[in-house]
Amino acid sequence: MKRIEKYFFYFLFCVSLMLTWFFHKDAGRFNDRSEIWSDRAGYYIYLPATFFYHFNTHSMPPDLDIKTGGGFSIDTVNNKIDIKYTYGVALMVSPFFLTAHLVSRIAGFDDENGFSLLYHRMMNLAAVVYLLAGLWFLKKFLDHYFQPAITFFVTVFIFLGTNLFYYSLIEGLMSHVYSFFLFALFLFSLKLFLDTRNYRYFLLFTVSLVLATLIRPTNIILILVYFFWDSGNLKTISARFKQFLKPSYILVFLLVLLLFFLPQLIYWHYLSGNLFHFSYRGEGFTNWTHPVITGVLFSPVNGFFIFNPLALIFFTGMIIMIMNKTQNGKLIVALFLIVTIICASWKMWYFGCSFGQRSYIEYYTLFAVPFGWVVTELFKNRHFFLSVILFFFIFFFTYVNIRMTIVLYRFERCYYGSTWDWDHYIRYVERAGIISPVEQPQSFKNDFENLALTPVKKPSVVFTHSGQYSIVTEKRSDITPLFSVPLNEFGDPVPKMIDVEAWIFKPGSLQTGASLSYTFSRDQKVLFDDELKIDSAVKKPMTWVRVNKTFIVPDIYDTNLRIDVFIFNPKRLIFYIDDLRIHYDYSWKF
Repeated sequence: MKRIEKYFFYFLFCVSLMLTWFFHKDAGRFNDRSEIWSDRAGYYIYLPATFFYHFNTHSMPPDLDIKTGGGFSIDTVNNKIDIKYTYGVALMVSPFFLTAHLVSRIAGFDDENGFSLLYHRMMNLAAVVYLLAGLWFLKKFLDHYFQPAITFFVTVFIFLGTNLFYYSLIEGLMSHVYSFFLFALFLFSLKLFLDTRNYRYFLLFTVSLVLATLIRPTNIILILVYFFWDSGNLKTISARFKQFLKPSYILVFLLVLLLFFLPQLIYWHYLSGNLFHFSYRGEGFTNWTHPVITGVLFSPVNGFFIFNPLALIFFTGMIIMIMNKTQNGKLIVALFLIVTIICASWKMWYFGCSFGQRSYIEYYTLFAVPFGWVVTELFKNRHFFLSVILFFFIFFFTYVNIRMTIVLYRFERCYYGSTWDWDHYIRYVERAGIISPVEQPQSFKNDFENLALTPVKKPSVVFTHSGQYSIVTEKRSDITPLFSVPLNEFGDPVPKMIDVEAWIFKPGSLQTGASLSYTFSRDQKVLFDDELKIDSAVKKPMTWVRVNKTFIVPDIYDTNLRIDVFIFNPKRLIFYIDDLRIHYDYSWKF
Protein backbone atom coordinates (compact mmCIF):
# COMPACT_ATOMS: atom_id res chain seq x y z
CA MET A 1 0.00 0.00 0.00
CA LYS A 2 2.88 2.40 0.75
CA ARG A 3 4.32 1.80 -2.71
CA ILE A 4 0.92 2.50 -4.30
CA GLU A 5 0.67 5.68 -2.26
CA LYS A 6 4.15 6.75 -3.32
CA TYR A 7 3.44 6.29 -7.03
CA PHE A 8 0.00 7.85 -6.65
CA PHE A 9 1.40 11.12 -5.30
CA TYR A 10 4.33 11.08 -7.70
CA PHE A 11 1.90 10.75 -10.62
CA LEU A 12 -0.34 13.48 -9.19
CA PHE A 13 2.66 15.78 -8.80
CA CYS A 14 3.81 15.28 -12.40
CA VAL A 15 0.31 15.81 -13.80
CA SER A 16 -0.25 18.92 -11.66
CA LEU A 17 3.08 20.43 -12.67
CA MET A 18 2.42 19.81 -16.36
CA LEU A 19 -1.04 21.35 -16.04
CA THR A 20 0.08 24.50 -14.24
CA TRP A 21 2.88 25.10 -16.74
CA PHE A 22 0.42 24.47 -19.56
CA PHE A 23 -2.02 26.99 -18.08
CA HIS A 24 0.77 29.57 -17.85
CA LYS A 25 2.72 28.77 -21.02
CA ASP A 26 1.43 31.82 -22.91
CA ALA A 27 0.76 34.03 -19.89
CA GLY A 28 3.88 36.15 -20.20
CA ARG A 29 4.45 38.80 -17.55
CA PHE A 30 2.76 41.94 -16.28
CA ASN A 31 -0.77 40.98 -17.30
CA ASP A 32 -3.78 39.43 -15.59
CA ARG A 33 -2.79 35.97 -16.87
CA SER A 34 0.65 35.98 -15.27
CA GLU A 35 1.25 34.45 -11.86
CA ILE A 36 2.61 37.61 -10.24
CA TRP A 37 -0.35 39.92 -10.71
CA SER A 38 -2.83 41.91 -8.59
CA ASP A 39 -3.40 40.25 -5.17
CA ARG A 40 -0.74 37.65 -5.97
CA ALA A 41 1.79 40.42 -6.58
CA GLY A 42 0.80 41.86 -3.20
CA TYR A 43 1.66 38.59 -1.47
CA TYR A 44 4.89 38.25 -3.46
CA ILE A 45 6.33 41.77 -3.34
CA TYR A 46 7.81 41.25 0.15
CA LEU A 47 10.53 39.10 -1.44
CA PRO A 48 11.88 41.47 -4.14
CA ALA A 49 11.30 44.39 -1.76
CA THR A 50 13.59 42.68 0.76
CA PHE A 51 16.27 41.13 -1.43
CA PHE A 52 16.45 43.61 -4.32
CA TYR A 53 15.00 46.95 -3.27
CA HIS A 54 15.57 46.89 0.53
CA PHE A 55 12.19 48.60 0.95
CA ASN A 56 13.53 51.71 -0.74
CA THR A 57 11.00 52.96 -3.27
CA HIS A 58 13.56 55.18 -4.99
CA SER A 59 15.38 52.08 -6.25
CA MET A 60 12.16 50.60 -7.68
CA PRO A 61 10.61 51.22 -11.09
CA PRO A 62 8.03 53.91 -10.28
CA ASP A 63 5.25 52.09 -12.14
CA LEU A 64 5.95 48.58 -10.83
CA ASP A 65 2.76 48.57 -8.77
CA ILE A 66 0.70 49.48 -11.84
CA LYS A 67 2.53 46.99 -14.08
CA THR A 68 1.72 44.19 -11.64
CA GLY A 69 -1.99 44.94 -11.32
CA GLY A 70 -2.17 47.12 -8.22
CA GLY A 71 -1.64 44.43 -5.58
CA PHE A 72 0.52 46.92 -3.67
CA SER A 73 1.31 50.62 -4.02
CA ILE A 74 4.55 52.59 -4.16
CA ASP A 75 4.58 55.80 -2.13
CA THR A 76 7.68 57.65 -3.32
CA VAL A 77 6.79 60.77 -1.29
CA ASN A 78 7.03 58.90 2.02
CA ASN A 79 9.39 56.22 0.63
CA LYS A 80 7.02 53.39 1.60
CA ILE A 81 5.84 50.22 -0.12
CA ASP A 82 2.21 49.85 0.96
CA ILE A 83 1.13 46.20 1.12
CA LYS A 84 -2.21 45.28 2.64
CA TYR A 85 -1.43 41.53 2.82
CA THR A 86 0.71 39.86 5.46
CA TYR A 87 4.05 38.32 4.54
CA GLY A 88 2.98 34.70 5.22
CA VAL A 89 2.73 33.61 1.59
CA ALA A 90 6.08 35.25 0.80
CA LEU A 91 7.65 33.30 3.65
CA MET A 92 6.19 30.04 2.34
CA VAL A 93 7.49 30.56 -1.21
CA SER A 94 10.83 32.07 -0.19
CA PRO A 95 12.79 28.79 -0.76
CA PHE A 96 11.58 28.76 -4.36
CA PHE A 97 12.36 32.46 -4.76
CA LEU A 98 15.89 31.95 -3.46
CA THR A 99 16.34 28.91 -5.72
CA ALA A 100 15.35 31.02 -8.73
CA HIS A 101 17.80 33.69 -7.59
CA LEU A 102 20.61 31.14 -7.23
CA VAL A 103 19.90 29.59 -10.64
CA SER A 104 19.87 33.06 -12.23
CA ARG A 105 23.25 33.86 -10.71
CA ILE A 106 24.86 30.54 -11.70
CA ALA A 107 23.42 30.47 -15.23
CA GLY A 108 23.92 34.18 -15.85
CA PHE A 109 20.20 34.87 -16.41
CA ASP A 110 18.79 38.34 -15.97
CA ASP A 111 16.76 38.00 -12.79
CA GLU A 112 14.95 41.31 -13.50
CA ASN A 113 14.81 41.94 -9.76
CA GLY A 114 12.60 38.93 -9.11
CA PHE A 115 10.20 39.33 -12.04
CA SER A 116 11.80 37.24 -14.79
CA LEU A 117 9.93 34.26 -16.23
CA LEU A 118 12.04 31.92 -14.10
CA TYR A 119 10.59 33.45 -10.93
CA HIS A 120 7.09 33.09 -12.36
CA ARG A 121 7.67 29.41 -13.09
CA MET A 122 9.14 28.81 -9.66
CA MET A 123 6.00 30.27 -8.11
CA ASN A 124 3.98 27.78 -10.18
CA LEU A 125 6.21 25.01 -8.83
CA ALA A 126 5.81 26.26 -5.26
CA ALA A 127 2.02 26.01 -5.47
CA VAL A 128 2.19 22.44 -6.81
CA VAL A 129 4.66 21.34 -4.12
CA TYR A 130 2.48 22.72 -1.32
CA LEU A 131 -0.62 21.30 -2.97
CA LEU A 132 0.81 17.78 -3.06
CA ALA A 133 2.26 18.06 0.43
CA GLY A 134 -1.14 19.23 1.67
CA LEU A 135 -2.95 16.36 -0.05
CA TRP A 136 -0.39 13.90 1.36
CA PHE A 137 -0.85 15.15 4.94
CA LEU A 138 -4.61 15.18 4.44
CA LYS A 139 -4.59 11.53 3.32
CA LYS A 140 -2.41 10.56 6.29
CA PHE A 141 -4.88 12.28 8.59
CA LEU A 142 -7.88 10.60 6.96
CA ASP A 143 -6.17 7.19 7.24
CA HIS A 144 -6.97 7.33 10.97
CA TYR A 145 -10.70 7.28 10.20
CA PHE A 146 -11.26 5.53 6.86
CA GLN A 147 -10.08 2.63 4.75
CA PRO A 148 -7.24 3.36 2.26
CA ALA A 149 -9.56 3.18 -0.78
CA ILE A 150 -11.80 5.81 0.81
CA THR A 151 -8.92 8.16 1.60
CA PHE A 152 -7.52 7.90 -1.94
CA PHE A 153 -10.97 8.65 -3.36
CA VAL A 154 -11.59 11.62 -1.04
CA THR A 155 -8.13 13.10 -1.61
CA VAL A 156 -8.46 12.99 -5.40
CA PHE A 157 -11.92 14.53 -5.48
CA ILE A 158 -11.10 17.24 -2.91
CA PHE A 159 -8.50 18.33 -5.45
CA LEU A 160 -10.31 17.81 -8.76
CA GLY A 161 -13.83 18.58 -7.61
CA THR A 162 -13.34 21.91 -5.86
CA ASN A 163 -11.84 25.32 -6.54
CA LEU A 164 -8.65 24.08 -4.88
CA PHE A 165 -7.84 22.91 -8.43
CA TYR A 166 -8.08 26.49 -9.72
CA TYR A 167 -6.25 28.11 -6.80
CA SER A 168 -3.30 25.74 -7.00
CA LEU A 169 -2.79 25.37 -10.76
CA ILE A 170 -3.98 28.71 -12.18
CA GLU A 171 -3.79 31.26 -9.37
CA GLY A 172 -1.30 29.42 -7.20
CA LEU A 173 0.23 32.52 -5.64
CA MET A 174 -3.00 33.33 -3.83
CA SER A 175 -2.95 32.35 -0.17
CA HIS A 176 -5.32 29.40 -0.28
CA VAL A 177 -3.14 26.48 -1.33
CA TYR A 178 -0.62 27.44 1.38
CA SER A 179 -3.36 27.66 3.99
CA PHE A 180 -4.68 24.32 2.74
CA PHE A 181 -1.23 22.76 3.26
CA LEU A 182 -0.93 24.25 6.76
CA PHE A 183 -4.41 23.08 7.76
CA ALA A 184 -3.60 19.55 6.57
CA LEU A 185 -0.29 19.62 8.44
CA PHE A 186 -2.08 20.89 11.55
CA LEU A 187 -4.65 18.07 11.47
CA PHE A 188 -1.98 15.44 10.76
CA SER A 189 0.26 16.56 13.65
CA LEU A 190 -2.67 17.22 16.01
CA LYS A 191 -3.99 13.68 15.57
CA LEU A 192 -0.55 12.21 16.26
CA PHE A 193 -0.16 14.46 19.30
CA LEU A 194 -3.53 13.42 20.70
CA ASP A 195 -2.66 9.73 20.19
CA THR A 196 0.96 9.79 21.41
CA ARG A 197 1.35 13.01 23.48
CA ASN A 198 4.71 13.40 21.75
CA TYR A 199 5.82 17.00 22.32
CA ARG A 200 7.35 17.39 18.85
CA TYR A 201 3.89 17.01 17.31
CA PHE A 202 2.68 19.84 19.55
CA LEU A 203 5.47 22.01 18.16
CA LEU A 204 4.55 20.99 14.61
CA PHE A 205 0.86 21.80 14.88
CA THR A 206 1.69 25.03 16.75
CA VAL A 207 3.93 26.21 13.90
CA SER A 208 1.32 25.25 11.29
CA LEU A 209 -1.45 27.03 13.24
CA VAL A 210 0.60 30.22 13.69
CA LEU A 211 1.67 30.28 10.03
CA ALA A 212 -1.93 29.71 8.89
CA THR A 213 -3.01 32.62 11.11
CA LEU A 214 -0.22 34.78 9.74
CA ILE A 215 -1.42 34.12 6.19
CA ARG A 216 -5.09 34.71 7.02
CA PRO A 217 -5.76 36.03 10.54
CA THR A 218 -9.27 34.54 10.58
CA ASN A 219 -7.63 31.10 10.46
CA ILE A 220 -7.08 31.46 14.21
CA ILE A 221 -10.43 29.70 14.67
CA LEU A 222 -8.56 26.50 13.78
CA ILE A 223 -7.38 26.44 17.40
CA LEU A 224 -10.87 25.24 18.34
CA VAL A 225 -10.02 21.93 16.67
CA TYR A 226 -7.26 21.33 19.25
CA PHE A 227 -9.69 21.66 22.12
CA PHE A 228 -12.66 19.78 20.67
CA TRP A 229 -11.38 17.23 18.11
CA ASP A 230 -12.02 13.61 19.15
CA SER A 231 -13.18 14.84 22.54
CA GLY A 232 -15.97 12.67 23.83
CA ASN A 233 -16.92 14.65 26.93
CA LEU A 234 -16.41 17.86 28.89
CA LYS A 235 -13.73 16.23 31.01
CA THR A 236 -11.53 15.71 27.94
CA ILE A 237 -12.10 19.28 26.76
CA SER A 238 -11.28 20.64 30.20
CA ALA A 239 -8.09 18.56 30.35
CA ARG A 240 -6.94 19.98 27.01
CA PHE A 241 -7.50 23.55 28.17
CA LYS A 242 -5.50 22.83 31.30
CA GLN A 243 -2.72 21.19 29.31
CA PHE A 244 -2.56 24.13 26.88
CA LEU A 245 -2.23 26.58 29.78
CA LYS A 246 0.77 24.77 31.23
CA PRO A 247 3.96 26.87 30.90
CA SER A 248 5.68 24.29 28.68
CA TYR A 249 2.81 24.63 26.18
CA ILE A 250 1.41 28.15 26.39
CA LEU A 251 4.83 29.82 26.57
CA VAL A 252 6.09 27.89 23.56
CA PHE A 253 2.91 28.75 21.67
CA LEU A 254 3.36 32.46 22.46
CA LEU A 255 7.06 32.30 21.56
CA VAL A 256 6.27 30.76 18.16
CA LEU A 257 3.53 33.35 17.67
CA LEU A 258 5.97 36.18 18.43
CA LEU A 259 8.71 34.66 16.28
CA PHE A 260 6.59 34.55 13.12
CA PHE A 261 4.61 37.75 13.71
CA LEU A 262 7.59 39.93 14.69
CA PRO A 263 8.64 40.65 11.06
CA GLN A 264 5.05 41.61 10.30
CA LEU A 265 4.94 43.97 13.27
CA ILE A 266 8.22 45.51 12.13
CA TYR A 267 6.78 46.04 8.63
CA TRP A 268 3.59 47.60 10.01
CA HIS A 269 5.69 49.95 12.14
CA TYR A 270 7.72 50.89 9.04
CA LEU A 271 4.49 51.53 7.13
CA SER A 272 2.32 53.30 9.69
CA GLY A 273 4.45 54.05 12.75
CA ASN A 274 2.40 51.56 14.79
CA LEU A 275 3.09 47.92 15.61
CA PHE A 276 -0.51 47.04 14.79
CA HIS A 277 -2.04 48.34 11.60
CA PHE A 278 -5.30 47.53 9.80
CA SER A 279 -4.17 47.53 6.19
CA TYR A 280 -7.56 46.78 4.56
CA ARG A 281 -8.63 50.41 4.39
CA GLY A 282 -12.20 50.86 3.21
CA GLU A 283 -12.94 47.18 3.82
CA GLY A 284 -13.53 45.11 6.92
CA PHE A 285 -16.40 43.28 8.61
CA THR A 286 -19.02 45.91 7.87
CA ASN A 287 -21.84 43.36 7.57
CA TRP A 288 -21.66 42.00 11.11
CA THR A 289 -25.20 43.13 11.89
CA HIS A 290 -26.62 41.75 8.62
CA PRO A 291 -24.32 39.01 7.27
CA VAL A 292 -25.05 38.10 3.64
CA ILE A 293 -25.32 34.37 4.35
CA THR A 294 -27.64 33.48 1.47
CA GLY A 295 -25.35 35.37 -0.91
CA VAL A 296 -22.24 33.57 0.31
CA LEU A 297 -23.85 30.16 -0.08
CA PHE A 298 -26.22 30.53 -3.03
CA SER A 299 -25.58 33.71 -5.04
CA PRO A 300 -24.63 33.39 -8.73
CA VAL A 301 -21.74 35.69 -7.75
CA ASN A 302 -19.27 33.15 -6.33
CA GLY A 303 -21.83 31.32 -4.20
CA PHE A 304 -20.22 28.42 -2.33
CA PHE A 305 -22.69 25.73 -3.40
CA ILE A 306 -23.30 27.30 -6.81
CA PHE A 307 -19.68 27.26 -7.97
CA ASN A 308 -18.56 24.31 -5.82
CA PRO A 309 -21.46 21.87 -6.14
CA LEU A 310 -19.36 19.08 -4.63
CA ALA A 311 -19.74 21.02 -1.38
CA LEU A 312 -23.34 19.76 -1.36
CA ILE A 313 -21.87 16.29 -0.78
CA PHE A 314 -19.73 17.68 2.05
CA PHE A 315 -22.84 19.19 3.60
CA THR A 316 -24.72 15.91 3.16
CA GLY A 317 -21.91 14.21 5.08
CA MET A 318 -22.24 16.76 7.89
CA ILE A 319 -25.94 15.94 8.17
CA ILE A 320 -25.15 12.20 8.22
CA MET A 321 -22.59 12.73 10.98
CA ILE A 322 -25.06 14.73 13.07
CA MET A 323 -27.89 12.22 12.56
CA ASN A 324 -25.62 9.27 13.42
CA LYS A 325 -24.09 11.19 16.34
CA THR A 326 -20.66 10.60 14.81
CA GLN A 327 -17.73 12.05 16.70
CA ASN A 328 -16.59 15.51 15.49
CA GLY A 329 -19.82 16.05 13.52
CA LYS A 330 -21.01 18.97 15.65
CA LEU A 331 -17.56 20.55 15.62
CA ILE A 332 -17.31 20.46 11.81
CA VAL A 333 -20.81 21.93 11.45
CA ALA A 334 -19.95 24.64 13.98
CA LEU A 335 -16.77 25.53 12.09
CA PHE A 336 -18.72 25.60 8.81
CA LEU A 337 -21.20 28.04 10.35
CA ILE A 338 -18.45 30.22 11.86
CA VAL A 339 -16.59 30.44 8.55
CA THR A 340 -19.83 31.21 6.72
CA ILE A 341 -20.68 34.05 9.12
CA ILE A 342 -17.15 35.46 8.86
CA CYS A 343 -17.33 35.46 5.05
CA ALA A 344 -20.85 36.87 5.07
CA SER A 345 -19.79 39.68 7.41
CA TRP A 346 -16.94 40.88 5.19
CA LYS A 347 -17.79 43.99 3.19
CA MET A 348 -17.05 42.35 -0.18
CA TRP A 349 -18.67 39.06 0.80
CA TYR A 350 -18.11 37.53 -2.67
CA PHE A 351 -14.35 38.32 -2.41
CA GLY A 352 -13.86 40.16 -5.67
CA CYS A 353 -12.70 38.41 -8.81
CA SER A 354 -12.92 34.95 -7.32
CA PHE A 355 -13.87 31.50 -8.43
CA GLY A 356 -16.43 30.41 -5.89
CA GLN A 357 -16.10 31.24 -2.21
CA ARG A 358 -12.34 30.82 -2.01
CA SER A 359 -12.20 31.45 1.75
CA TYR A 360 -13.51 27.92 2.37
CA ILE A 361 -10.61 26.20 0.56
CA GLU A 362 -8.40 25.52 3.58
CA TYR A 363 -11.42 24.13 5.44
CA TYR A 364 -11.81 21.39 2.84
CA THR A 365 -9.29 19.53 4.99
CA LEU A 366 -11.98 19.35 7.67
CA PHE A 367 -14.89 18.89 5.26
CA ALA A 368 -13.02 15.86 3.89
CA VAL A 369 -14.18 13.97 6.99
CA PRO A 370 -17.94 14.23 6.30
CA PHE A 371 -17.14 13.61 2.63
CA GLY A 372 -15.37 10.44 3.72
CA TRP A 373 -18.42 9.30 5.67
CA VAL A 374 -20.63 9.76 2.60
CA VAL A 375 -18.22 7.73 0.45
CA THR A 376 -18.01 5.06 3.17
CA GLU A 377 -21.79 4.69 3.13
CA LEU A 378 -21.72 4.45 -0.67
CA PHE A 379 -19.08 1.72 -0.64
CA LYS A 380 -21.22 -0.36 1.70
CA ASN A 381 -23.76 -0.78 -1.16
CA ARG A 382 -26.71 -1.05 1.21
CA HIS A 383 -28.87 0.85 -1.26
CA PHE A 384 -27.50 0.15 -4.73
CA PHE A 385 -29.52 2.70 -6.71
CA LEU A 386 -28.94 5.45 -4.15
CA SER A 387 -25.19 4.70 -4.27
CA VAL A 388 -25.20 4.89 -8.08
CA ILE A 389 -27.02 8.23 -8.01
CA LEU A 390 -24.66 9.75 -5.43
CA PHE A 391 -21.57 8.49 -7.26
CA PHE A 392 -22.98 10.01 -10.42
CA PHE A 393 -23.35 13.38 -8.68
CA ILE A 394 -19.82 13.25 -7.27
CA PHE A 395 -18.37 12.64 -10.73
CA PHE A 396 -20.73 15.13 -12.38
CA PHE A 397 -19.94 17.88 -9.85
CA THR A 398 -16.23 17.26 -10.45
CA TYR A 399 -16.80 17.57 -14.18
CA VAL A 400 -18.66 20.85 -13.57
CA ASN A 401 -15.75 22.21 -11.53
CA ILE A 402 -13.21 21.38 -14.24
CA ARG A 403 -15.36 22.86 -16.99
CA MET A 404 -15.91 26.06 -15.03
CA THR A 405 -12.18 26.26 -14.34
CA ILE A 406 -11.51 26.08 -18.08
CA VAL A 407 -13.92 28.98 -18.67
CA LEU A 408 -11.98 31.15 -16.21
CA TYR A 409 -8.70 30.06 -17.79
CA ARG A 410 -9.80 30.74 -21.38
CA PHE A 411 -11.93 33.84 -20.88
CA GLU A 412 -12.43 36.35 -18.08
CA ARG A 413 -11.11 35.86 -14.53
CA CYS A 414 -14.04 37.73 -12.98
CA TYR A 415 -17.70 36.81 -12.85
CA TYR A 416 -19.58 39.67 -14.48
CA GLY A 417 -23.03 38.98 -13.13
CA SER A 418 -25.22 40.62 -10.54
CA THR A 419 -26.05 39.20 -7.11
CA TRP A 420 -29.13 37.22 -8.15
CA ASP A 421 -28.88 37.32 -11.95
CA TRP A 422 -29.61 33.68 -12.78
CA ASP A 423 -29.92 34.40 -16.47
CA HIS A 424 -26.26 35.43 -16.56
CA TYR A 425 -25.30 32.34 -14.55
CA ILE A 426 -27.07 30.12 -17.08
CA ARG A 427 -25.09 31.81 -19.86
CA TYR A 428 -21.93 31.10 -17.88
CA VAL A 429 -22.83 27.42 -17.49
CA GLU A 430 -23.61 27.23 -21.21
CA ARG A 431 -20.25 28.81 -22.00
CA ALA A 432 -18.58 26.14 -19.87
CA GLY A 433 -20.19 23.49 -22.07
CA ILE A 434 -22.06 21.94 -19.14
CA ILE A 435 -25.43 22.44 -20.81
CA SER A 436 -26.35 23.27 -24.38
CA PRO A 437 -27.82 26.72 -25.10
CA VAL A 438 -31.53 26.44 -24.54
CA GLU A 439 -32.75 29.95 -25.31
CA GLN A 440 -31.67 33.49 -26.05
CA PRO A 441 -30.61 35.73 -23.15
CA GLN A 442 -33.74 36.97 -21.46
CA SER A 443 -32.54 39.66 -19.11
CA PHE A 444 -29.71 41.63 -17.57
CA LYS A 445 -29.57 42.76 -13.96
CA ASN A 446 -27.16 44.96 -12.08
CA ASP A 447 -27.72 45.79 -8.43
CA PHE A 448 -24.20 47.33 -8.45
CA GLU A 449 -23.09 45.09 -5.58
CA ASN A 450 -20.54 43.22 -7.72
CA LEU A 451 -17.72 45.75 -8.11
CA ALA A 452 -16.42 43.89 -11.16
CA LEU A 453 -19.66 44.88 -12.89
CA THR A 454 -19.93 48.51 -11.82
CA PRO A 455 -20.10 50.83 -14.87
CA VAL A 456 -18.53 53.77 -13.02
CA LYS A 457 -15.14 54.17 -11.40
CA LYS A 458 -16.42 54.15 -7.84
CA PRO A 459 -19.88 53.15 -6.52
CA SER A 460 -21.65 55.14 -3.83
CA VAL A 461 -22.65 54.10 -0.31
CA VAL A 462 -24.48 57.36 0.51
CA PHE A 463 -27.98 56.38 -0.69
CA THR A 464 -28.94 52.86 -1.76
CA HIS A 465 -32.20 51.28 -2.78
CA SER A 466 -30.90 47.81 -1.86
CA GLY A 467 -27.62 46.34 -0.71
CA GLN A 468 -24.47 48.36 0.02
CA TYR A 469 -23.96 50.26 -3.21
CA SER A 470 -25.66 52.42 -5.81
CA ILE A 471 -24.02 54.51 -8.51
CA VAL A 472 -23.91 58.30 -8.56
CA THR A 473 -23.93 60.39 -11.72
CA GLU A 474 -20.53 61.37 -13.07
CA LYS A 475 -19.24 64.82 -12.06
CA ARG A 476 -16.74 65.20 -14.89
CA SER A 477 -18.98 64.00 -17.70
CA ASP A 478 -22.55 64.45 -18.82
CA ILE A 479 -22.71 60.68 -19.52
CA THR A 480 -23.09 58.05 -16.79
CA PRO A 481 -22.96 54.60 -18.43
CA LEU A 482 -25.38 51.91 -17.27
CA PHE A 483 -25.33 49.15 -19.86
CA SER A 484 -23.58 48.34 -23.12
CA VAL A 485 -23.74 45.22 -25.28
CA PRO A 486 -22.75 44.37 -28.87
CA LEU A 487 -25.67 43.10 -30.90
CA ASN A 488 -23.83 39.94 -31.95
CA GLU A 489 -23.85 38.74 -28.33
CA PHE A 490 -27.51 37.83 -28.74
CA GLY A 491 -26.96 35.52 -31.71
CA ASP A 492 -30.02 34.99 -33.88
CA PRO A 493 -32.65 36.32 -33.40
CA VAL A 494 -31.90 39.64 -31.75
CA PRO A 495 -34.35 41.43 -29.44
CA LYS A 496 -37.05 43.60 -30.98
CA MET A 497 -37.37 45.71 -27.85
CA ILE A 498 -35.59 46.15 -24.54
CA ASP A 499 -37.47 47.09 -21.40
CA VAL A 500 -35.31 49.13 -19.01
CA GLU A 501 -36.14 49.56 -15.33
CA ALA A 502 -34.10 51.42 -12.71
CA TRP A 503 -34.57 53.06 -9.35
CA ILE A 504 -33.53 56.73 -9.14
CA PHE A 505 -33.01 58.95 -6.12
CA LYS A 506 -32.90 62.76 -6.44
CA PRO A 507 -31.45 64.42 -3.30
CA GLY A 508 -32.83 67.82 -4.33
CA SER A 509 -35.82 69.38 -6.08
CA LEU A 510 -33.89 71.15 -8.85
CA GLN A 511 -34.76 70.34 -12.45
CA THR A 512 -31.90 68.18 -13.71
CA GLY A 513 -32.61 68.22 -17.43
CA ALA A 514 -31.33 64.63 -17.37
CA SER A 515 -32.69 61.62 -19.20
CA LEU A 516 -32.51 57.84 -19.22
CA SER A 517 -31.12 57.48 -22.73
CA TYR A 518 -30.69 54.73 -25.29
CA THR A 519 -28.62 54.62 -28.45
CA PHE A 520 -28.27 52.10 -31.26
CA SER A 521 -24.95 52.79 -32.95
CA ARG A 522 -22.28 51.53 -35.34
CA ASP A 523 -18.64 52.56 -34.85
CA GLN A 524 -19.74 55.32 -32.43
CA LYS A 525 -22.16 56.74 -35.00
CA VAL A 526 -25.72 56.84 -33.58
CA LEU A 527 -28.29 55.29 -35.93
CA PHE A 528 -31.24 55.45 -33.57
CA ASP A 529 -31.87 56.91 -30.12
CA ASP A 530 -34.63 57.44 -27.58
CA GLU A 531 -34.93 58.77 -24.03
CA LEU A 532 -37.06 59.15 -20.91
CA LYS A 533 -36.93 62.51 -19.16
CA ILE A 534 -35.88 62.01 -15.53
CA ASP A 535 -37.69 65.09 -14.21
CA SER A 536 -41.06 63.90 -15.54
CA ALA A 537 -40.57 60.42 -14.08
CA VAL A 538 -39.02 61.37 -10.71
CA LYS A 539 -41.02 64.17 -9.15
CA LYS A 540 -40.44 63.48 -5.45
CA PRO A 541 -37.00 64.36 -3.99
CA MET A 542 -35.37 62.25 -1.27
CA THR A 543 -37.37 59.20 -2.39
CA TRP A 544 -36.40 56.19 -4.47
CA VAL A 545 -38.62 56.15 -7.55
CA ARG A 546 -38.93 53.34 -10.07
CA VAL A 547 -38.60 54.46 -13.69
CA ASN A 548 -39.34 52.32 -16.70
CA LYS A 549 -38.98 52.76 -20.46
CA THR A 550 -39.28 50.39 -23.42
CA PHE A 551 -36.87 51.06 -26.29
CA ILE A 552 -37.20 49.72 -29.82
CA VAL A 553 -34.31 47.86 -31.44
CA PRO A 554 -34.27 48.63 -35.18
CA ASP A 555 -34.45 45.66 -37.53
CA ILE A 556 -30.81 45.93 -38.61
CA TYR A 557 -28.12 43.33 -38.00
CA ASP A 558 -24.42 44.04 -38.15
CA THR A 559 -21.63 42.68 -35.96
CA ASN A 560 -20.47 46.27 -35.35
CA LEU A 561 -23.82 47.41 -33.94
CA ARG A 562 -24.05 48.21 -30.24
CA ILE A 563 -26.80 48.98 -27.74
CA ASP A 564 -26.03 51.51 -25.00
CA VAL A 565 -28.17 52.64 -22.08
CA PHE A 566 -26.93 55.57 -20.01
CA ILE A 567 -27.89 58.66 -18.05
CA PHE A 568 -27.51 61.88 -20.04
CA ASN A 569 -26.95 64.59 -17.43
CA PRO A 570 -26.06 67.93 -19.13
CA LYS A 571 -26.10 69.96 -15.89
CA ARG A 572 -23.99 67.29 -14.14
CA LEU A 573 -26.17 67.38 -11.05
CA ILE A 574 -25.90 64.56 -8.55
CA PHE A 575 -28.50 61.85 -8.29
CA TYR A 576 -28.33 58.10 -7.64
CA ILE A 577 -29.25 55.00 -9.63
CA ASP A 578 -29.73 51.48 -8.29
CA ASP A 579 -31.15 48.07 -9.22
CA LEU A 580 -30.99 48.23 -12.99
CA ARG A 581 -33.02 45.55 -14.78
CA ILE A 582 -33.26 45.03 -18.52
CA HIS A 583 -35.62 42.57 -20.17
CA TYR A 584 -35.16 41.50 -23.80
CA ASP A 585 -38.31 41.07 -25.87
CA TYR A 586 -37.90 39.03 -29.04
CA SER A 587 -41.41 39.53 -30.41
CA TRP A 588 -43.24 42.64 -31.55
CA LYS A 589 -46.15 43.78 -29.42
CA PHE A 590 -48.87 45.98 -30.82
